[in-house]
Amino acid sequence: MRILILAPVLPQDRGGAIPMLLSAQLAGLSERNHVTYVTSVGDEPGEAEAARKLADSGLDVHIADRRVPAQPGRRWRRRARLAFGWAASGRPWRVLWFAEPTIQGLLDDLTASRRFDVVAVEDSPMSTFRLPAGVPAVYTEHEALRAPADSWRPQSLSERPLGLLRKRDWARWQRFQTRVWERFDLLQTFSGTDAEAILAAAPSLEGRVRVNPFGLILPPVLDPALEVPGTILFVGNFTHPPNRDAAIWLAGDVMPHVWARCAQARLRIVGSSPPPEVRALTRPGVELFADVPAVRPHIEAATVVTAPVRTGGGMRMKVLEAMASGKAVAATPLAGEGYTEFGEPPPIEFGESAEELGSAIAGLLLDDERRRQLGREARDFAERHHSPASWARRLERIYEEAGAMAPPVGGGEP
Repeated sequence: MRILILAPVLPQDRGGAIPMLLSAQLAGLSERNHVTYVTSVGDEPGEAEAARKLADSGLDVHIADRRVPAQPGRRWRRRARLAFGWAASGRPWRVLWFAEPTIQGLLDDLTASRRFDVVAVEDSPMSTFRLPAGVPAVYTEHEALRAPADSWRPQSLSERPLGLLRKRDWARWQRFQTRVWERFDLLQTFSGTDAEAILAAAPSLEGRVRVNPFGLILPPVLDPALEVPGTILFVGNFTHPPNRDAAIWLAGDVMPHVWARCAQARLRIVGSSPPPEVRALTRPGVELFADVPAVRPHIEAATVVTAPVRTGGGMRMKVLEAMASGKAVAATPLAGEGYTEFGEPPPIEFGESAEELGSAIAGLLLDDERRRQLGREARDFAERHHSPASWARRLERIYEEAGAMAPPVGGGEP
């Protein structure tokens, strides 16, 4: 197939969830298809290096530049464009930030000179561009079920204006998402819960939503001898409200149940941009590592990886990364979304309440044989269901299904 992928960021094999899953998607699909990849390079860590790597890979890539200009005048014009766009368009801020306008010119040039079998649009910012008429279009909704607005509760008087803006921005999502979903021939989500959220908000989309858990370029299996006994790891991007809530709940409510059975246990919280309420969690038995250059050493050291997520949607990449590394994982049922779609129970120890999750974590810490067996089962599960090749086969089936639908509803003006 000739596949045009439109993505908000560059693929990377480390870092955030979206760059990592895009890396697996591109690797899997490129094995048997001709893939054209359109994206932009920004100022986020690793972006410039990833752009150079992708440009040198020999793949058919087209990269717009959304980096902040060095010249003051151009910087101010960019700020004015973003501010006016947010005030006038009704689109959420994240959409405007990543939807670099020059991407439209790249798309127009490509679709004027080439024919594609399908357009794959990844995540909400890329949904705003004009797509080629008559070409089937598949949209991936990365997070249909979003954390509630009060997740942005301001911590001080000075933060209240920003908190009000965030709540207003959050309120835009449902209307924006519904308009986006209606543009596409098929929609895919990573979990059944997100699919249910789409159909609850837009019942007319019945029959056009598919569940397809994402994949990962499988990392090497870690040596259990690298574990630091009693270490519990939670990894998260703390600009994401569900991760802030998870860290606070884990340290304050779950860990006392762990310590009741395993007094030597210690919690290691690793992540980017931790706010004051997360930084305040440090105490004897609780460590915080902020904005680390690499998460891999912390996964190596972990005895158990946990994902105590209680809000939000989508799949958790750090759960898959830990499983693929051969680590035992204890998580809430919500954090297991996307891993229960294959007709078999995932190799994860689940606990919903603080007591249940604490007991699951402590049980794994105290049972070396069970913990290591769960890690082996987790790696096998990841190889069978989440490798780039496995995911690409599921993607190809969805793209082919979209191509068989007539007439396409994709394309035209957003």
